[in-house]
Amino acid sequence: MDSGIGAMVEAVGEARRQLRENALPKARDSSRERVPEKEEAELLKALAGLMEVFVELAAAASDRMTTIDSGTAYHQVAKRLRDQPRYLREDAAKVAKRVGGAE
Repeated sequence: MDSGIGAMVEAVGEARRQLRENALPKARDSSRERVPEKEEAELLKALAGLMEVFVELAAAASDRMTTIDSGTAYHQVAKRLRDQPRYLREDAAKVAKRVGGAE
C-alpha cells in the first residue's frame, strides 16, 4: 500500500489495540475503586476527541479515493459521525455540571 493508506490503517489498528489492551481492561475491572465524581466527565471528553479524529480521517480520505462511489462512502461516514463529538461533549458538560466538576 504505497498510497499512505497502509500507514492510516496501521495507526487506526494501533489505536484499537491500545484501547483494547489498556483502557478496556481497566473499564471492565469491577474490583477497581469507583471513579471520583470530579473525574466522571473525563472519559466522555476523551471519546469526543477520538471521534473528532475519526471524522477528520474519513473526510480527508474521501478526497483521495479514485472512484466516486468510494469517495462518497467516506464522505457519508464523515457526515454521519460529524455530530457525535458534540453530543459527547454536551454529555460530558452535563455530567460535570451534575457532579460539580470543571467543564
